[in-house]
Amino acid sequence: MRALPQILVVAAAVVVLGLQWIAIERQSLIGDAPYHLLAGDQALRHGQNQLNLEHPPLVKLLAAWPFLDDAPLAPPVSLDRAIVTSLRWFEEPDRVRIARRQSRMVLLAAFGLPLLAGGYFLGHWWGGRRAGVVLAASLGLSPSVLPFLSVVQTDAAVALGFTVTVVATLRYLELASLTRAAAIGTGLGLAMAAKHSGLLALPAALMAVALAVGSRPALTWRFVARRLGHLAVIGALACGFLYATYAVANRDYDPVVGRETLDHYIRGQALITDRALVRYEGPILAAERFAPNLAQWLTGLLGIRAQNQTGVYPNYAFGRLSSKGRWWYFPALLLIQTPILLLVALGCAAFAKNNDADDERQPRRRQAGLLLAVTAGIYLLVAMTSNYNLGVRHLLPILPILYLPAALWAAKRPLRSALLVGVLAIEAIAVAPLWMSSTNTWWLGAHNPTRFAVGSLEYRQNFLTLADVIHQRDIENLDVLYPLLSPAELAAYLPGARLLRPDSELRPGSWVAVNILVEQYLPAAERASDATLRGRRNLLNLKRNWTPLLDAVRRGEDHGYVAGTFHLYRIPSDFLP
Repeated sequence: MRALPQILVVAAAVVVLGLQWIAIERQSLIGDAPYHLLAGDQALRHGQNQLNLEHPPLVKLLAAWPFLDDAPLAPPVSLDRAIVTSLRWFEEPDRVRIARRQSRMVLLAAFGLPLLAGGYFLGHWWGGRRAGVVLAASLGLSPSVLPFLSVVQTDAAVALGFTVTVVATLRYLELASLTRAAAIGTGLGLAMAAKHSGLLALPAALMAVALAVGSRPALTWRFVARRLGHLAVIGALACGFLYATYAVANRDYDPVVGRETLDHYIRGQALITDRALVRYEGPILAAERFAPNLAQWLTGLLGIRAQNQTGVYPNYAFGRLSSKGRWWYFPALLLIQTPILLLVALGCAAFAKNNDADDERQPRRRQAGLLLAVTAGIYLLVAMTSNYNLGVRHLLPILPILYLPAALWAAKRPLRSALLVGVLAIEAIAVAPLWMSSTNTWWLGAHNPTRFAVGSLEYRQNFLTLADVIHQRDIENLDVLYPLLSPAELAAYLPGARLLRPDSELRPGSWVAVNILVEQYLPAAERASDATLRGRRNLLNLKRNWTPLLDAVRRGEDHGYVAGTFHLYRIPSDFLP
């Protein structure tokens, strides 16, 4: 019986790794992946970081690394051709397989699994080994986290940087040493090098130094100087880490190409900013003359900020479509996508009696609790006031903090721990590989009230599952209705399928898979207003163009929803247009 806890830990680790293998093998590349891969491939081969400045280069460089032994996808390409060129990944099936497997394995090893380890250390610092294991397992088995640990995106990387920073700040509260300050700087640098939102980890670093200072009975000039030195180390390491990633991507920097790239962003030709960056043209170009890496980072940061203020992405939620953020969007996502058992555990933790009042670490824990609450609160406040309502993955950096109380409550009893981890594992296995498109009421099937409540459940990740369904049902003639999807992308996963266009004729006896975005966005566009939905007229044109074909498809036999986000119809053999 003494070996039982160790056996359960090993079993949980095996399940987590097995589910990640399923995620890599059975999830198709998500929407932004080709552009990230192209940007990384160009920077690695040509030493020019001229694509996708809206994200720092770290993740893109690592994701493209497995392709270095192959021929380049394209010669150096300008921004105006980047999106079209990136879709050429799908014209070469071998590259798609490498991206889905090797690139994602690299990112899983570099960011995903270390993020789970960071969750362990966060839980361990507060509640001991069992709490660490429960928190790491909760992250690795939660459908809100699991599918994003290896995707070609920046969220797992910035979440790792956040978690390293937070754990380092907690250790710094215990002992304010130069080494622990260096750990904070490393975590902050990783967060900033992964994504511009990594800057939101800075308050945790500043609070740690401030709280450590406040814990002393008296302040001396020597003591203040030591703390300022720690801040200098944190800043130097964070900026140094960030600079190093840009230096690798720009090792053969060409000023002519670099200025042309910056000009595209300033003029609003790379991001939809309504030319909001024009007023920063002077400072950006001045910075480029002596620090091109700084100029690129500033351009990306300012561009993302301007695009956020503009509100460019149409976001579907609960029957409504808007380009403006809703303050309730992310809290609602947490309620419908966090596993129900975790929500119950969080509720129990909120009302549980604190039995650690006599613990000698209690004063330090109060400081730590304040630090965690402020860090998560600032991040959530920024998310809630943002126009980027693009899914639960944007909350990944603070999910370890949000899950921590549930893990601490469960860890107080071995049975609770085993029950929480065991049920999460069963749920994760049952839902596989449709984690991204599932809500926490998935078990209600067709009666699930939140099944398609938000549009961020579809990232083009379910094509391989759709291919399995088509194979199992022995379907030969498949048509896919998915506006804005490229034929090459469909052919990479379903070689025999036909991509429908508004003027396509339905084939009697064929099958049609309609993506859920069609059923969400097109009706909702009509209910929206020009004031809240950017590009509403374009969406209404799409609706007018596609509605006749969609109505014709709906006259066929309805075979329900398959592969998470596809509505399957069969066109009768006697069908008449």
